[in-house]
Amino acid sequence: MEKRALAELLDKELIIGYVYGYDGGRQVYYFEKSPSNIASFIMLKKEHTDKIILTDTLDRPILDTYGEFINRCPDQELLQEITKELIPMQLGEQEPMAISITTEEEAQAFWDQQEQQNAWVYCRIDSPEDSHGSLKNQKKELYDYAEQMGFEVIGYSEDLGSGLDCSHAGLTEVMKAAADGKMDILLIKKLDRLGRDTTKTLEFIRGLDQLGVQIYSPLEGEIRMDYQSPSLLMQ
Repeated sequence: MEKRALAELLDKELIIGYVYGYDGGRQVYYFEKSPSNIASFIMLKKEHTDKIILTDTLDRPILDTYGEFINRCPDQELLQEITKELIPMQLGEQEPMAISITTEEEAQAFWDQQEQQNAWVYCRIDSPEDSHGSLKNQKKELYDYAEQMGFEVIGYSEDLGSGLDCSHAGLTEVMKAAADGKMDILLIKKLDRLGRDTTKTLEFIRGLDQLGVQIYSPLEGEIRMDYQSPSLLMQ
């Protein structure tokens, strides 16, 4: 599952689905809690399935099945809601929905990664020369910010030159590191460090967003796309 979709799923109220095969094996899945999702999950996983046990994330039982047929469900109101969705699927009158499901391994890998997010530091100054050490100060400020935020800095690139030029080598390094999956966070001092051409800057940020990379600034907080505008939001 794509990283952003996985993050959105794992931020919802989840159900854990334990699916037991006839061979005694067990697979564990996570999906969003709702009666229709529960019914669809049962039907999507019914093949070669001996039983399914559903719990919440605190391991409290929600229901269990014999194959695709519900055995027990402590919450009778919820049972009625699930049954309304499940029976038409069992009768072939309705297809199960294509719901977002992730495996236990995929979810755990995401959570482990979230505990230590990798950051890339990018700095730029307009002047082709840096007689006052501005670049060094900018870099130190961002490294200090990374430590404060609990990010692990795994890379650094810099550019000296106009913000109207979007072909800088440092920006190219940023995008390559993002495409290679090396970074979760890009740290910049201010948005205009990425460039002063609004259209090209939005395009660059959109590219990072699609790769699941977040942008943070010590002065402007989290910088993210607002796809309804499109514009940028700063928090």
